Formats: sequence, C-alpha cells, structure tokens
Amino acid sequence: MKILITGATGFIGKNLIDALEGEHEIHVLVRPSSDMANFARIFCFEDNIPALHSYLEEHQIDGIVHLASLFLSSHKDTDVKNLIDSNIFLGTAVLEASRNTSLKWFLNTGTFWQHYIPDTQDYNPVNLYAATKQAFIDVARYYAETSGIKFVTLKICDTFGPNDTRAKIFNLWNKIVQSGEVLAMSPGEQLIDILYIDDVVGGFVHLVNLLKGNEQLESDYALYADKRYKLKDLAGLYQEVTGKKLNVEWGKRTYRSREVMEPWNAGKRLVGWTPKVSMEEGLLKTLVQ
Repeated sequence: MKILITGATGFIGKNLIDALEGEHEIHVLVRPSSDMANFARIFCFEDNIPALHSYLEEHQIDGIVHLASLFLSSHKDTDVKNLIDSNIFLGTAVLEASRNTSLKWFLNTGTFWQHYIPDTQDYNPVNLYAATKQAFIDVARYYAETSGIKFVTLKICDTFGPNDTRAKIFNLWNKIVQSGEVLAMSPGEQLIDILYIDDVVGGFVHLVNLLKGNEQLESDYALYADKRYKLKDLAGLYQEVTGKKLNVEWGKRTYRSREVMEPWNAGKRLVGWTPKVSMEEGLLKTLVQ
C-alpha cells in the first residue's frame, strides 16, 4: 500500500515508519519547519489544500495515518489558536484534500483524555487538548459520510521507550537523578495506563492491516495496558530497574484540576491485539543501556 503519515517526526511516527517501511510505500506530510532529512517522499504542507489533493492523486495514496497533534495538559489563552490549528484544522484540511481521490481509509489517533469519567463511553474532555481531538472526530464524520473514506480512530493513553525526547515522566526522573535535585510531586495515587512503544506501533500496524483487508470495523478502538500502576509504584519500579534513588517529595504538590485518577476503561480494545512487553521489560529496554 501507499500510506501517507502525518506527525512523522514525532516519537510514535518515527517508530511507526520503521515498522511499515519495506512492506509499504511511505509518504510523509510535514510542515516547513520540520526536519525532513530522513524522509524520501515528502509533501510540505503550507495550508495548500489543492496542492495536497494533487499529491494524493498523483501518488495514488491508499491510506493516511494521522498522528500529528499538539498536546498540552493545560493551556493559556495564547495556546488556543495553535491547538485548533494543529488538532482540528490540519486533519480537516487533509480530509478535504482527500475527497475525490483514491484514498480508501484514514486512521486517526485519539486519546483516553476524551473520557474524563473512566467507566463510560460518553465524551467528557479532561482539557482543551482532548476537546480539540473530539472536535476533529466530529468534523471528520462529515467526510466519512460523504466521501466513502473509512475513518477509524485508535485511542491511546501514554507511551514510553528508547530515544524519547518528550518531557515525559521517565525523562523527568532521569533529569533529577543526574542533577541530584529534589522533585516535588503530587501524592502519586493516580493510576497510569502506559504502553511500551513497540506495543503501540504494533497496534497501529495491526489496524492498518485490518483496514487494508477491508474488514468491517468499528469507528474507534483503544489500546490498553494489561496492568496499570499508581504513579508512586511506577517510581518504585524505576528505582528497582535502574538501581538509582529518586529524590521525590510525594504530596508536596496538589493534584491538578481534573487530574485523571483512573484512566478510561470503557472503550473497545483493538481486536486481535495484545501488549507483549511488560513494564519491567520496557523499562529495561528504555533506561538501562
């Protein structure tokens, strides 16, 4: 298949391209400011929808994996435009460009944070980021209804793995281990649903294959960890695996507004997929070089 990937320079995107290349012809959509050095087939998107339409037609793109997004756990008023541009406009522009092309499917990336209440499928956004992710899905329904494009969302919570440069918890802990500083954190009772990158990529690859096979699919699926950990217990595992002590003062910070204490659990797990890498194994692969 010929697949276009957005968000190719991100953590999941880089790993997904490695997994798909060889079997599929990979194209990437990037912004002008992106690092394009490692990609062979590139479309540089500058809000030029007609040019993207022509590119999709010329290269006969079969499917799109939409990973690009702007994540902010909380926002300022100056962030609103960027959130809407990144999480609503970009995906909508890609779908608009896809009309009347050979595109068969569009695999969207969603978030557990679209569901603040864990045991229901009802939409209840944790933050504005989650609201923009849901807004795009609502917009996309129009295109799915009028274009014949099969639109499926894969919802994930958190990810980790080697060479992750994001400001995530393990990188934060690595930083304080190296600096020796003391880190004030919440009481640490919130449950964390987090998957090793190979399992997340495996989920995307599996769903791409289902879409390729023209299977009868639901509109959305979720990837769940087999075991969830309290943040405090995750810190204990980190220390056990690395042999390094974390200077954390638990309870010195309050939980943030709308803290997710229990991740969403009411979605449909992706059929035919299960995580293969345990937390301990994943931490060894990530933290012990």
